[in-house]
Formats: sequence, C-alpha cells, structure tokens
Amino acid sequence: MNKTAVLFIEAVSKYRSIAIYIPGSPDPDAIASAYAIKMILKHRLIDSDIFAENRLSLLQNRAFIDRLKIPVIFGKDINLNKYQAYIVPDFQNNRIEYIGDRIPCAAHLDHHGESKDSVKADFSLIRTDAGSTSTLVALIVKNLNIDFPEKDMVSMATALTFGIQTDTDKYNKLTPLDDEALDFLSEFTDRSILQGINSMPLSPETLLFYNKAKENEVTYKDWAFYGIGFIEAKNRDSIAIAADMILKNSDHKTVAVFAIIENHKKRETYLDVSLRSNSSAVDLNRVIKKITPNGGGRRYKGAYQVKLNYLQNTPDRDLLWQVVEAATLETLRRSRDTLYITGIKSIYSGVKNRLISLLKKVNDIS
Repeated sequence: MNKTAVLFIEAVSKYRSIAIYIPGSPDPDAIASAYAIKMILKHRLIDSDIFAENRLSLLQNRAFIDRLKIPVIFGKDINLNKYQAYIVPDFQNNRIEYIGDRIPCAAHLDHHGESKDSVKADFSLIRTDAGSTSTLVALIVKNLNIDFPEKDMVSMATALTFGIQTDTDKYNKLTPLDDEALDFLSEFTDRSILQGINSMPLSPETLLFYNKAKENEVTYKDWAFYGIGFIEAKNRDSIAIAADMILKNSDHKTVAVFAIIENHKKRETYLDVSLRSNSSAVDLNRVIKKITPNGGGRRYKGAYQVKLNYLQNTPDRDLLWQVVEAATLETLRRSRDTLYITGIKSIYSGVKNRLISLLKKVNDIS
C-alpha cells in the first residue's frame, strides 16, 4: 500500500459515518469518484451516503447511474446529525457553507487547480497532472489491494472508467496517470455496459441548443462565443455538450457557450458559461478565476457561473438577455486579450533573463 492510500485510509477511519458531497453539476467523473469512495468506506465499515446538489440533466448521465445502480441523493437537504464528516470529490472548493461549519472535511480529491477558498481537510489530494478525479480514486483502489466482491469491483471499475472517459474527451487527452489507472481498471470493466451508455443519443433539447448556439456565433480573433438565451435548469448540461461539439467541429482555438439558467422551483437565475480549448497554452482555470471565483477549469475545459437572482423578476426578458450577452461577450474578449498580453510579457521576461545571464557569463569569461 503506497503512502497516499495509507493517508486516505487513516483520514477516513477517524469517522463512523461520512457524507460524500458533490457540489455543482454532478458529472460522471464526480459521481464515479464518489461511488468508488463509498465502496472503500463500506469495506472499512464506515457508513456513507452520496449527495448531489443538482439533478442530472443528460440522458446519458441518468443511464449511467441507473445501469450501475449508483445510489445518489439529490438536493441540499442533509441531516447532519447522521454524519461525523464529509468528503468532496471532483470540485475545486471543498468549502460547503452549511456543512463545513458543523462537521469536518475528511477528504478532498480533485484534478483541477486548488482553490484559495478551500478549507483544511484531513486528507487532500489535488493533482492537476491527472485527467480526472476518477483516475486518482482508481489509483487509491489499486494501491489498497482490497479484495472486493466481484460484482462490486466490476461496477466500481466500470463507473471509474466512464468517469475517466468523459473527462479526457473519450481518451483523447490522457496523462500517464490516466493510462496507469485505465490499465488497472481494464481487467474488471464491463465493456457492454460502457457501450450501452455511450450509445445513448443526444436529447432533442441538446441538439436544439447546439444548433441555436451555432446560429449565434460571434468570433473574436482565434476565439468564438455562442449565446443561447434562456435554458431551464434541467437542461443546463447541454451547454457543456454544445461547447464540446462546437470545438470539435470548428477551427477556433477556444470557444465559449453561455446561457441564462432558470430554476423556477428554487427561484434561481444565473449565467452559465462553458469554455473549451484545443490549445495547451490557454490556461482556462486562470482565465475563469480572473472573471469570478464561482467556477474553475483545467487544461482544455472550464466553466463559471454568475448569479442573477436580483434580476429574475425583470419585466423585459429580451432586454435582460441583451445586457447579459453584451457583458459576457465583452468580458470574454478582454479575458482573451489579457491572457495573451500576459503570455507575451512572460516570454519577454524569460528572454530578458536569459540575455542577462548570457551577458554575465561573457563578462566573467573576459
């Protein structure tokens, strides 16, 4: 058992019951990571439940948890009297405002850049050299050498493989850590289940939003932006899918798809922006963090949100969209220019330092 696996077990073993909490949108990587963690805790005789703030909006993701029978409790209502600690997988910030004040964070695992707002966790594993959090959890499972029941191992491995697949653009952007994790999981993964999940067609809503986004393309240098308008919360994940599809089918280096999300049940309205890039030089996490702390990214992918609750009762929805669209386009244009100006300054600074070093060597020789 390697050191990371030992430290994880030591951290979670302090508690008898743990809430595994998925903030934001529960994508397959977060769900698979949470599921595998729950399996590990079960083996250690630690009670746990998986909670997700938001419901799944994509048919494929719903099929994912249904086929593998992954137990997820949706919503923010948690009876904290039942749990002694919480775990956050696949999210930059492990600070959960209505949980962290009551119980400690046992573990925080993520593959994005670390957030400055994060709270101290008993165990923290943040690796940006992994393509997914599922990769990190899979390697912990590998190094624990637990003899799981075959049914549990197959279910867990299949979930983790799907988590890696979705966050590495169907294995197109694998890191050495991802390769190691997939090599371990391949022995147990049920390929027929994966094939069934992957064969799920895009929903009519997703295709509609994709086509609408393409109609509203705004290009700026080597970036392109696509505003969709208003979307119901149940379809919010269509924004990310549209961004993936547009980047794949365009010549732009970086794209951003955005919409105003409306959750009538929760009386929430917010701007949601998904960014995608095919350039390793574009640090999407840095771009997003300069815009707002409510979001983040990694290489090639990122997203952020801006609350608009105060404006949800506006009598003129068209005017609201025009204002939000104009502000978003200008923010993204400036972000693009700032990114490249900073890059040029960094290159100049590096060249300058090398010249100074070279001149010193010449002077020393003479």
